[in-house]
Amino acid sequence: MKILKVTLLFKNEFHTTGESKGAFIDLLKDHNGVPYIPATHIKGIMRSEAERLLRKKEGIPCNITGVEVCDEVKNGKYRCDVCRIFGTPNVEGGMDFRDGKIRITQFRTEDNIIPVSRMHVSIDRDKQVNSKQALFNISSVPQGTRFTGYLFIKSELNDSENRLLYASLHSMGHYGIGKDRSRGLGGIESIDGLKISEISEDEYMEGR
Repeated sequence: MKILKVTLLFKNEFHTTGESKGAFIDLLKDHNGVPYIPATHIKGIMRSEAERLLRKKEGIPCNITGVEVCDEVKNGKYRCDVCRIFGTPNVEGGMDFRDGKIRITQFRTEDNIIPVSRMHVSIDRDKQVNSKQALFNISSVPQGTRFTGYLFIKSELNDSENRLLYASLHSMGHYGIGKDRSRGLGGIESIDGLKISEISEDEYMEGR
């Protein structure tokens, strides 16, 4: 099994929605009160970016929501590298979820976090104007925070799968992570903001 250590350095504040108390929206925290990034969020962005890349290159019809999937997946097969890497969704008609070649852990930080509070105004998306009496505050992780997670490659990847996996990681770095990216949150540093290194199982256990 191959293990990749992935470190993200945020150039902006970062927010994923946790507990809401009236007009205050806290950031997502674990049982110890420490912010983290869910593995499902990381995997979702990576898969979305992988699908986007192959839609442009190979014209695949699939998307992350599973609303559109190819006939091959519906029949229990694979059409492209996306489902081989990330797994296949449950498909109406009988095929259950099939696991992919990778598994991703939650991303955690060892930095001492002092959350930042930001005030926002709700937007009426239909009228494209500010909503009246709709001020709210969100709690965010400050810029400059590092998060580290691990990616386990359970089955050997062929050349095209390996290229797509790394491309989806780098594309995720350009896309940004978390909520409210349109408000300037969740950006990754363009230089040294995304670090990927292969480590041994012993190194993984020591780093936990």
